[in-house]
Amino acid sequence: MDSTEVSRILVEWFDVHGRHLPWRPDEDPYRIWLMVVMLQQTRVETVLPYYERFVMTFPTLPELAAADDEAVLAAWKGLGYYRRARNLLAGAREMAASYNGRVPEAPEALERLPGVGRYTAAAVASIAFDAPAAAVDGNVLRFLSRFFAETGDIGNAKVRARLETLAASLLPASGRGLHNQAAMDFGALVCAPVPHCDTCPFSGACAAFSQGIQADLPKKTGKTAPLTEHHLVARIRDDSGRTLLHRRPATGLLANFWELPNVVQAEDPAAAFLSAGLNLEILAELGEVRHVFTHRLWVLHVVSARLIRQPADFSRYQWCADPHEATLPRAFSKILELD
Repeated sequence: MDSTEVSRILVEWFDVHGRHLPWRPDEDPYRIWLMVVMLQQTRVETVLPYYERFVMTFPTLPELAAADDEAVLAAWKGLGYYRRARNLLAGAREMAASYNGRVPEAPEALERLPGVGRYTAAAVASIAFDAPAAAVDGNVLRFLSRFFAETGDIGNAKVRARLETLAASLLPASGRGLHNQAAMDFGALVCAPVPHCDTCPFSGACAAFSQGIQADLPKKTGKTAPLTEHHLVARIRDDSGRTLLHRRPATGLLANFWELPNVVQAEDPAAAFLSAGLNLEILAELGEVRHVFTHRLWVLHVVSARLIRQPADFSRYQWCADPHEATLPRAFSKILELD
């Protein structure tokens, strides 16, 4: 089966079975860029309500570029991986400054934007501008590994490069964005982790299927177990019921987000918080919350507490009447549910 036939079958399948994403009818480059970034590490069905809310708040690229950080983080709240929101804002500002408020057409220019890698650049450029770029995500890698019976580890750079070359060889002369969307959806829905070979239009041409090894592909080295970190978290309230929040450092994980005050777990919670500048009376244990990031697991041991004396430097603290309305990372908003 030649590349033209592969692309034709993918697109015909997509016309009938493809997922209908909200930006597909108008193919607005801004909305395509936004959706592709949102879909990084997040499932389509999870993204859709957040996408709708985000574009209602920031319907155009110039409006996003002019927004402040807090407004963007508030619109992103609940979707997780908040670095994507910060990169979106930085990218919008870069496009406003350097590209006249427009999404650049070339994949190479897109890759220079914050948070945009090779896959994201190829997806946006091909879908929005029909650029000759193959968008190779995990779903496409799985399809290609099986179709060509690639038995190498897809985590290996040489193997991945080989598959990306094969992906590029399948691109049609036009309609590359449609082809890429079809390949991604096909990998997600048919050539899934548990393949649906009985409904696959490629089963007669699939090298892995002919060898009976489709269930064993793709090969990938197992993930490293996440690093586990234990923290003490204090739910501190004053006499009027307000909750004390602390702003995280300007760099690192969850940079500049508001959080509940916390320290590394210790046998004496009051002493641990005192060493961090908070003089607290520990009132009760509230429970434990677990939150998984990409490469780490937080185990949060939560206590209720009363502030005995305000810290000398209160600049990164604030009292909040309703912390449910604050833009707290999910790890900390879970703690509010312990009440």
